Amino acid sequence: MKMKKITANSMQEATIQIRQQLGKDAVILNSKTVVKRKLFGLKKQQMVEVIAVLDQDFEERAGKGLNPAPPLPVLPKKEQVQKLPEEPSFAPKAAKPAPSHPQPLEYVRNERHAGILPDPLIAIDQKLKDQGLDDAIRDECLKGLLTKGAVKENHIKKELEQLLTDMLPAKTSDEPMISSKYIVLFGSTGAGKTTTIAKLAAKTAIQQQKKIAFITTDTYRIAAIEQLKTYAELLNAPLEVCYSREDFVKAQETFKEYDHIFIDTAGRNFKEEAYIKELTDIIPFDESIQSFLVMSATSKYQDMKAMVKRFEHVPINQFIFTKVDETDTMGTIFQIIADSQIKLGFLTNGQNVPEDILEGSPLELTRMVLQS
Repeated sequence: MKMKKITANSMQEATIQIRQQLGKDAVILNSKTVVKRKLFGLKKQQMVEVIAVLDQDFEERAGKGLNPAPPLPVLPKKEQVQKLPEEPSFAPKAAKPAPSHPQPLEYVRNERHAGILPDPLIAIDQKLKDQGLDDAIRDECLKGLLTKGAVKENHIKKELEQLLTDMLPAKTSDEPMISSKYIVLFGSTGAGKTTTIAKLAAKTAIQQQKKIAFITTDTYRIAAIEQLKTYAELLNAPLEVCYSREDFVKAQETFKEYDHIFIDTAGRNFKEEAYIKELTDIIPFDESIQSFLVMSATSKYQDMKAMVKRFEHVPINQFIFTKVDETDTMGTIFQIIADSQIKLGFLTNGQNVPEDILEGSPLELTRMVLQS
């Protein structure tokens, strides 16, 4: 994708310059009249400012004798995108420059820095940046919007929503959020695992009328065991405390007639290798276990990235992000899901059990990012 901003005395002159610099397949994205000052600002002159774009991939395919892709689409309104008219007969034929081969996204990045993107795209780029999305995702969005000819505000929202949603791992509509007999939550201290597991268990027991039980391996905090015991009593569900793999196997046998067993784990510093070892020593992470990595939505992206890296030897089926009501920036969540391609399971937005938990979806997360 190659873009140029041309300022000329007339539209005809701008057309000639665009053809000379970009070729006959260029498309005009935007044009407007501007006033330029000359003679030390004493004289004003009306001029035409035009932004035009050329699909670099189209030139390369045509040069190799392959079937070229069509040029960028023309939007319905003439003032939005205009196909260049035939070159005037008096204009000299410009020799077509030898095509260079930079990556298309590099063009977008250079054009952003040069400040020649249409104003609506500049605003979108800044919004995505403020949300915490990195250059790669923002470049892909800008390239997609330009390719689709979406440079006006009324066209951008729908196209951008689809572009962002497509970057996230998809979820089938008939896939249940709780799909295994054993559900384990793990993560760092303070993320809200115990409250979250109570929300999941309550919804499963009350709304789906499933027979549930609890296991906890959090033997480091007495308060955590007491908290989970309180939830278990309210739901009329049994609880087993496991200190070792043998205890866990016994608990599995005890609860073999139950539909779902929710497993709470100790909140520890994820940087400690011993925590990961203790987790896998007690819990056999096999196909019967559905595992959720729980992280706070208020965490920094680099901390989330480090946590995912630390748990790379533990199967992470889905994410749960807590405390989404405590942040105005959802882009960090989007970024870590897009980078890791691990599905979004749930979002929690308060302390109320079981109300404050939402099922996550790529589309809903995208909308939260764009509405923030």
